[in-house]
Amino acid sequence: MKLEKIFISILVGALTLSSCSEERLNEMPVDQFPLNTPLATESDMEFLVNGIYDQYSTAAGFGTDVLVFGDLISDNVFITSQNTDVAYRTTGFLNWSADISDFGMLDEFYDGIVLANAVINDTSLKETPAVLNYKGEARIARALGYFYALNFYSPNPTSGTNLEYGVPLNLGNYNADSQLPRATVAEVYDVIISDLTTALSIMTKEAPTNKGHLSPTAARLLLSRVYLTRGAAGDYQKALDYANLVINSAASSSSKFKFVSKADYVTYFTSPNIGESENQPETVWEINMNSAVGENTGVNNSLSVFYASNGGKKRFLFQKSFYDAFPASDVRKELFLATGSTIPTQDEPRGVWTKKYIRATSEGNFTQNVKVLRMSEAYLNKAEALNKLGNLPAALIELNAFATERGGTTYASGSLENILTERRKEFFAEGQRFFDLKRNNLGFSKTSNCYSIVCEVPGNDKLFVIPMPLREMNINQNMKQYPGW
Repeated sequence: MKLEKIFISILVGALTLSSCSEERLNEMPVDQFPLNTPLATESDMEFLVNGIYDQYSTAAGFGTDVLVFGDLISDNVFITSQNTDVAYRTTGFLNWSADISDFGMLDEFYDGIVLANAVINDTSLKETPAVLNYKGEARIARALGYFYALNFYSPNPTSGTNLEYGVPLNLGNYNADSQLPRATVAEVYDVIISDLTTALSIMTKEAPTNKGHLSPTAARLLLSRVYLTRGAAGDYQKALDYANLVINSAASSSSKFKFVSKADYVTYFTSPNIGESENQPETVWEINMNSAVGENTGVNNSLSVFYASNGGKKRFLFQKSFYDAFPASDVRKELFLATGSTIPTQDEPRGVWTKKYIRATSEGNFTQNVKVLRMSEAYLNKAEALNKLGNLPAALIELNAFATERGGTTYASGSLENILTERRKEFFAEGQRFFDLKRNNLGFSKTSNCYSIVCEVPGNDKLFVIPMPLREMNINQNMKQYPGW
């Protein structure tokens, strides 16, 4: 959260901006953004909106860590015993504490939220369609930051446990003296839903400039996941409704959003040609990367560095039993590398690399965009919502239609277990497994390749709620640590 940076010591500079491009700007720390100076032009507001994406794109944010932790804190990935590099070892061994951890993503969430507030709360510019669209993007981005912060640092809302331990809510203008306490989980969800629905009510631009920008489709997809997660009365029907809106939008010939076919699936993830892998119809939102200094996570932090068989710190492997669960006809099996000299021999059983992240594209090394939200999620959100509404026959129809499209194994029932199995197969290495388990109050077992004393994590375990960093506890007198930490 970096409260000392965001809420206590942001340095406010003068606004000396010129017209901005539609592409991401070089990363600029939050303390260099002019948060208390009235905006003079729409380009100034665009500058701040682009800044939100910069803050979210870092290695500590959606550029690397959010996706990595979603895999490591689950039954998806193990760290090979061959590699001596210490990166993510604390997380992989499920052995963190408030003062010793690999976690830094909360800083990036709140950096982005502060910039989003500056856009949302601005009253100096006339609310033209362009300004309203920028404010809509900022609201979606703020909702995204709070949703992920809440999912990592607070209990699941349907757990019924410690629900007073949400995350701090900062919605106003910058105040250097703020020491914000935790809001309740319910209060944060109210803000998330309000931001997303407000964005949908004010945005007139359905198609984003590129898939590095958040759009009304992103808001609808997020709302389907948010309602699935909150699980209050009426929420599962809303999750179904928003999933259907996303699915139905793809039927329009003019839509920039379509579902990736089996024929294009592998290319979508692995093609070095950015014309085939980036800004694609399947993508709802991705993190833009390019070869400019500061515009990619680089040789030490790129996802390909850890996941790819030729990565400099190659260490994240999938269990052989998970790979074996895919039939040969399943196109997703082609996104694994299960043989060859790069497979570490020290692990027993030997693991499997994924090909979802590649080192080089036609733009250069470490420039592959990071896919965060995809159209395919809408179908699986729909199946899960139907299950939770008690309509298992309809859930089964949706589930098997999806699995068949991938060439995968079909199922005998629309059970939650089967739906989560299909989600695991679809989104491996994309960071969703942790959230799928937590949303459903389920634990996990590292059934093989567990090199830690912690191999079994029940659904109510404190490991599903990351502790507030020790520095936050020292700086903010109103901050309370989550019970157990």
